[in-house]
Amino acid sequence: MNDTRRRWCRVLLPGRIVSPGALVVSAAVMAGVFVICHLAGWRENTSFLCGTPPAGESAGLAILLGLVYALSYFALVVLAPILVLAAAIFGVLLRLWCGISRSARATRG
Repeated sequence: MNDTRRRWCRVLLPGRIVSPGALVVSAAVMAGVFVICHLAGWRENTSFLCGTPPAGESAGLAILLGLVYALSYFALVVLAPILVLAAAIFGVLLRLWCGISRSARATRG
């Protein structure tokens, strides 16, 4: 591997904070948050989006729960697929450009 590639690999992987695994874990956390919100029944609180007042609960709490549900849904639908695709592309680029494979990472620790 020539010097230019080594330099770029050091720039891409300064502390290994950003890695394909970290991107997939972020997508999984987004999915987990959405599943928890959905199982808690917060979907009913999204009625504020169409101007319908929430029934039975305080309006402020219902709007907050509905907002958390809507944001977690959009994160799952929009951001999680992008993170998974980015992880796949990043992993392939690391293997091709930097020559990092699973066996090489395992021996380095």
